[in-house]
Amino acid sequence: MKQLIIIGSGISGLACSYYLRKKFKIKIFEQNDYLGGHTHTHLLENEKIHYDSGFIVFNDKNYSNFIKLINALHIKYQKSNMSFSVTNDKINYEWAGKNLRTIFDIKNIFTIRYFKILRDIIRFSKLCENSTLIHDYSLKKFLYKNNFSKEFINLYLLPMCSSIWSSDLKDIKNYNTSFILNFFKNHGLNNILTKRPTWYTIKNGSKSYIKKIIKIVKPKIYLNEKVIKVDQKKKYIKTAGNKKYNYDHLIFANHTNQIKQILDGPEKKQLKLLNAVKYQKNNITVHSDQNLMPKNYKNWSSWNYLYSNKKLVLTYWMNLLQKLSCKKNIFVTLNYDKIKKDKIIKKISYEHPLFTNPLLTVDKISNAAQGINNIWFSGAWLGYGFHEDGVKSALKVRELINAK
Repeated sequence: MKQLIIIGSGISGLACSYYLRKKFKIKIFEQNDYLGGHTHTHLLENEKIHYDSGFIVFNDKNYSNFIKLINALHIKYQKSNMSFSVTNDKINYEWAGKNLRTIFDIKNIFTIRYFKILRDIIRFSKLCENSTLIHDYSLKKFLYKNNFSKEFINLYLLPMCSSIWSSDLKDIKNYNTSFILNFFKNHGLNNILTKRPTWYTIKNGSKSYIKKIIKIVKPKIYLNEKVIKVDQKKKYIKTAGNKKYNYDHLIFANHTNQIKQILDGPEKKQLKLLNAVKYQKNNITVHSDQNLMPKNYKNWSSWNYLYSNKKLVLTYWMNLLQKLSCKKNIFVTLNYDKIKKDKIIKKISYEHPLFTNPLLTVDKISNAAQGINNIWFSGAWLGYGFHEDGVKSALKVRELINAK
C-alpha cells in the first residue's frame, strides 16, 4: 500500500484517516501531546466527569456528515442547551434566552432600546432570506449601508457573531457579509420565532470518537512531533527531531498559518489558498469563578458574552452545556485575565480562523490548489469553521484522491 502522511489530528485529519484507511498506510503527525486539536476533553479531578474546552456541540440540521460518522462509530450523544446571554456592565444591561419571549423582559419590551433591536431583527431576517443579492463586502459596511441601530449591532448581532466564531469585535466587523448571512439563514438564526435545530453534545466528552477512529484505522501516531518542513518535490517531511519520512500523498489537516511555515516552495495556487484564511489566537481558562457570569442568576446561560471593546470575552457554562453531574460549576472562558487564581483549573490556547473572504471564493481557490504534487488540504477553515466542515473537507479529499 502507498504511504499517506496526515499533518494534524483534529476532526479533519482524523476523518481523512478514517475515510482513506483502506487505501493507504497512514502516519499521523501531531505537534501537541494529545490527539484531537479542538476536540479537547478533560477529566475533573477526584470525579469521573469529562468536559470539553474546544468542540462541544453539534445539531441535527447542519451536521449531517458528522452525525453519520459518529453514528457509524456508535458514539453516544445527548441533547444540549444552547441558551445565550449578553452582559454590558457599562450600561447595566443584560439579556438572555432562546427566543423573543425570553430575550425581551415584559417590563422592558416597550422601551426604545428594545423596540430598535426588535425592529432590526425583523429587517435583518428579511435580508438573510435574500442573502444571494448581497454584494461581497464587509459586515461593517453592510450594517452601515442598511442603517441598523447601534442597539441591534452592539447588543445583539455582534455579540452573537463574535461568540459563534470566537472572534473579536473588530475582526467580526470585517467578516464577509454573504458568509454571515448565509450561515444565519442555514442555521435558522435569522428568524428567532422559528424552530431552531436540536443541539447535542457527546457523552463522556468529545474525545470518545477519537478513540474509536484510532481503533479502527490503526494509524502510526507521532505525538509531540512537530513537522518543520514538507518537501513536495522530493516527497518527504522533516520533523523538529531531525527525522525524515517519505510519503506518496500528504494531507495538510492543520492551520493555514502553520502550513505556510513548513511547505517548501509552495506553488502559486497553493499560496493563494493559504493566504485566503488567516488565524487568531484565543486564550482559554477553565475555572469556577462565577464573577464572569451574568449578575442575575436567571440570565445564566450556556453561552455568556461579556461586552468588551477589546478582546472577545465569552464564558461557557459547562454544567448546562454538557449536563455535568458535579456540584461544582465548571466554566470555560475565552480571553479574560482577571479570574481569581484560586478558581483557575487550567489554561489553554487555541487558534480560530478569520473569515473575511466569501465562502464560494475560498472553495474555488481550494479546488485549484488540491492535488498539486499529491498535496491535499483538509480543514474546517475550508467551510464555516466547524466540525461538519472538517468532515466535509475530508470527504472532498477522499473523492479527489480516488478520482486521481
